[in-house]
Amino acid sequence: MASRFQAVPLVASPTYPNAVAWSDENLIAVASGHLVTILNPAMAAGPKGLITIPTTNPFPFGVIERKDLLSGSMLPICLSRDIRPCVRSISWSPLGLAPNSGCLLAVCTTEGVVKIYHSPFREFSSEWIEVLDVSKKLHTYFEKIRYGESDDVSLDQSYPDDMPISKLLIRSKDRRQNNLLEYHKRPSSIITSQQYASRNAMLSSLVVSWSPMIHGTCSVLAIGGKSGKVTFFLVREPECYSITQKSMPPGAVLIGLIQAHDCWVTAISWSKFDFDGTSQLLLSTGCSDGSVKIWRGYTDDLVNSTEDGDAAFSLLKDVKILDSGPTSVLSLIVPDTSPEKILLAVGKGSGSLQVCIYDTLIDKINVFSPHYGHDHIVTGLAWAYDGHCLYSCSQDNSLNGWIVKGDSLHGVPLPPNILGVKTFTDVRFNSFLFLPKIISSRQNFTIGPCGFRKVASVVHVVSNSSTVPNVTDACFGIAVSPANLVVAVVRSFDVNLLNPMYQARSQKAAVEFFWTGGQNLQTSNDPKLIDESFPGFPNPNLLNWAHNILSSLTKFQKYPQNPLLLWDIISSLSSFKNTPHLPFVHQLLVKWLTSHLGFEWGPPGRKNVPPRVHSRFPNLTSRELNMLNVVVRHVVLKEPKLCEDMGMWVEVLEMSEKEVRERVVGLTLVKGYNGNLEKVVGLGQMRRWVDDNGFGVREYVKRLASKVKKIQKRYVAEEECSYCSSPVPFNNTEVAFCQNENHKLTRCAVSMTVGPLTPLWFCVSCTRWVSNFAPGSLFTLNKYPPPVDFEKSLQNGENVSKAMCPFCGVLLQRLQPDFLLSTSPV
Repeated sequence: MASRFQAVPLVASPTYPNAVAWSDENLIAVASGHLVTILNPAMAAGPKGLITIPTTNPFPFGVIERKDLLSGSMLPICLSRDIRPCVRSISWSPLGLAPNSGCLLAVCTTEGVVKIYHSPFREFSSEWIEVLDVSKKLHTYFEKIRYGESDDVSLDQSYPDDMPISKLLIRSKDRRQNNLLEYHKRPSSIITSQQYASRNAMLSSLVVSWSPMIHGTCSVLAIGGKSGKVTFFLVREPECYSITQKSMPPGAVLIGLIQAHDCWVTAISWSKFDFDGTSQLLLSTGCSDGSVKIWRGYTDDLVNSTEDGDAAFSLLKDVKILDSGPTSVLSLIVPDTSPEKILLAVGKGSGSLQVCIYDTLIDKINVFSPHYGHDHIVTGLAWAYDGHCLYSCSQDNSLNGWIVKGDSLHGVPLPPNILGVKTFTDVRFNSFLFLPKIISSRQNFTIGPCGFRKVASVVHVVSNSSTVPNVTDACFGIAVSPANLVVAVVRSFDVNLLNPMYQARSQKAAVEFFWTGGQNLQTSNDPKLIDESFPGFPNPNLLNWAHNILSSLTKFQKYPQNPLLLWDIISSLSSFKNTPHLPFVHQLLVKWLTSHLGFEWGPPGRKNVPPRVHSRFPNLTSRELNMLNVVVRHVVLKEPKLCEDMGMWVEVLEMSEKEVRERVVGLTLVKGYNGNLEKVVGLGQMRRWVDDNGFGVREYVKRLASKVKKIQKRYVAEEECSYCSSPVPFNNTEVAFCQNENHKLTRCAVSMTVGPLTPLWFCVSCTRWVSNFAPGSLFTLNKYPPPVDFEKSLQNGENVSKAMCPFCGVLLQRLQPDFLLSTSPV
């Protein structure tokens, strides 16, 4: 078993599978009892977000006679083991759907209610904000279609004896129309127990899951219910992003339903694949009767769907699973290296695990034999490393790694923790809950104290023999980090093994983190593990780390439309400072620059290295420049002993950021000379920047600046200080000082104009401020200067610009106090 490098305690215990989810903005949501805890893995011991599930009133879809309460169809509805509603399912949306360009979180409760939340980026609180109740929209739709029941169903219903005659409609020739009007007028209708159970099943949601982005502007939220139906809601990006102004809640439009199964839909998983040259969605659904199906979603039809039509899905494959037990979890993936194959992992309530590989070219599916790798229900499945590795967990508290070889699964040991992670020696004191944070070490993690020693607001923890492996009794979910180097697992505690006074009251579960960067994706006796490109490091774990990190970096380079999240890569490389393998990081970075970015690199200290590096910059994509900036800034500069010749790396960073600056200026000037001068901000400052750096600026950018100068008819006024209205000269791209009082002002990192006094967007990577977004085309630019057709596309307009840092490519945010939850890309 791999050793843990961090653990975070929870105040409530998880209950259902898939209790943990990792977002595209590097946040982890954990469903534990009546709470959803949101934590930042970059600050695992820091502040956390919170969603408290309230009790809701049942939907008014009818009432039954008292005598029908004891009927068989009402028994599952009347009995419940939950004292208060718990979280049953959670799912993160893709990046860009929240008003701050972040992710939305969909939460499904045991009451069958689905709500959508976003982070409190304006509210300065730890409680996340509810923005939409999806279940109300679903109830309205079923009310509109009368729950799919025939018109004759309500005609035979009797009215209560005490109903006033004035409430009844006068019979007319069109009896059907009068009954329909009366049905909607009455607050409740007397219905049969079978009708009540059927309507309750329609409105009782069990599982939620967001699809990948469609056309880069919208996503589909799939909701599986007790009736076997899967409902689809389309959510689009906001028209603009803001961190100060109150925005409209996201509009969830019902676009249809499919009758996926005959009973409860218990698991849903999405993926994306290319079919006949078009991008389509894949949906896998699992049922309590053991059936599993794969559906194809037509993206163009989904975007244009309405609630009056059927959902644009067709059955692609009905998977014949050999184990007939209830389906607990699904994990679907289409590998980038094999886009013609669909990999589906199926977890069962019996503890069995099956993998299905569907080859779309020959229309053949290969279903592996059941592998009983767990003793109890499988509660989590996650593909990693482009489908080469599969991780599973179970309620029996086991965590396993698998590799697909041939027609079967082969278990592989989880890699050991060879990274020296710093030990936390103190925790903050909470006088209300007495909730000390778990101390991490290389060997074990103490759950709590057997004594306190209060000094100011810090309590020193006296460790005891209780460790995480000895007190956990069940595992309820698993999630993989963006670069697949870290796995997060949520486990519940056996309260009988905890100290009843200090631990059992406040510590119910924990989120544990494991390093998986050293995962061996080959067979143990494969000679390919001997890599001559890393001489002097015969340790196979280090070679696995090198291969996995380089493959993750390559994947981020290849797909610029995916969010750039390098947290686990940066954290792992920085952690090598505490190991005897310091030269490994330098060799790995040089390998990446030379083999993947095409740099010409020489021995450390050579003066001709920067010129060779600079000549390569025009051929790099903007994504590659962003990655280079983040890696150099957060690995080389923060941990100097990991790499050699610090001055050379600083020069490389400066040249890379200058290249990004020039691209931002060029793309903005293209918009300017197209005639939209009033809509483009900072043209005057950009022209001055070109004049001040004329010797080092490309002729292409100089020509653009001259074109803008010729057509810009109005005079560009001197900037004024926001405090004293004195002139502000343009001397620096980052900060500005007024002439009279020398007030320090912040310049926008994109337009180079003086920022307003209102809160600005902030980059947690390079600590720059932004008031105007960079052109969205910057982040998909493959080379510079761009081709002519690319320039014409800019003149025709582009989609809404994302709140992304042009220098780092990470999500911008509003800077919040330290005691609040804040996201971090690294």
